[in-house]
Amino acid sequence: MRDFFGGLLRPRVEALGLEIGTSNLKLVELSGNPPSLRGLAIRPTPPGAIQEGSIVEPGALANELREMLGELRTRKRYVVTAASNLSVITRTLQVPKMPLKQMDEAVRWEAERYIPFPIDEVVLDYSLLDSHETIPDGEQMDVVVGAARQETVASLVETLKAAGLEPVVIDVKPFAGLRTLGGRLKGTDREPITLFLEIGAESSALVLTRGERLLLNRIINLSGKDFTAAISKAFNLDPVAAEDAKKNYGLATIPTEDEDLLLDFDAERERFNPARMYDAIRPVLVELTTELRRSLEFFRVQVGDLGVDQGFVAGGGSKLRSLVPLLADTLGIPLEIADPWQGIQVDKSKFDLDYLRGLSAEFAVPIGLALRGVSPLD
Repeated sequence: MRDFFGGLLRPRVEALGLEIGTSNLKLVELSGNPPSLRGLAIRPTPPGAIQEGSIVEPGALANELREMLGELRTRKRYVVTAASNLSVITRTLQVPKMPLKQMDEAVRWEAERYIPFPIDEVVLDYSLLDSHETIPDGEQMDVVVGAARQETVASLVETLKAAGLEPVVIDVKPFAGLRTLGGRLKGTDREPITLFLEIGAESSALVLTRGERLLLNRIINLSGKDFTAAISKAFNLDPVAAEDAKKNYGLATIPTEDEDLLLDFDAERERFNPARMYDAIRPVLVELTTELRRSLEFFRVQVGDLGVDQGFVAGGGSKLRSLVPLLADTLGIPLEIADPWQGIQVDKSKFDLDYLRGLSAEFAVPIGLALRGVSPLD
């Protein structure tokens, strides 16, 4: 699947993978083919540096990125990153088959009908979902378009340059996460329908593919912050304390008696008992599952009653205890946490494999970006 906004800048050498999130910054260095892990770093995003997908404190963000580069001890300065889900619009359009040289203008003209900004104020890129050679002349071709405000892209590029980094590709987060699935998107006898759900700190993204062909990409304005806000309100906690309570005691279901014992609730934290915690976040769970069902129903209306064969969940918000089994049961889809380390060579003498596995959900996107940084050049 093509990387958006790569038309401006093309990779020349191996590049780092960087995810800039509202909650955390994640940097990954891969090298070689097959790719091997050279280093990774994760740090909290400076408070208030990013709001609603936009960088509002570029200086603080650049300083943190410089420190991460020092921690990684890498000389690489080229980077593949991604725009915030909240700042990118993706649409699947149809245009008549025409010479590729004319496609840019045709796609831009068609996209103008669907983008809620003046077309001359956006950075736009696209990818053909159909093979140009196989579509008869005069027939319609499916094209997926990605667009972001010029000022948003410029702010991101300027911040990276201030940190001493040179951006070569700006990707779309869920599409980067898909890259880590590799061969699992392909089937032996047919192309499977795959669901990829990224639950981030500020937004979530649901992607459906048939094989490697994009079928649906939808951004959902529900995420890890909504669980934190619900806990904050129910237990009268500040955001930092609520986030800590979510990580240590958050539950998407009421546990059984045996599971309750494993949680090891101490007397001082008795107020975070399973029933109260579940009651606090249940409204968010209901809203999230409702939005996911609506998206899947829209998909079925558009393409027919095709069943989803497999599903993968990523993002820090997916680590809420019991959330993935709950979603699998509610949606009737087999779901598992995405494993971005598959296909990555890891030196066991340098990295703790258990530690890396514990970071699987959070690192699907940055590893996908790093894979783009070592993939064959366009």
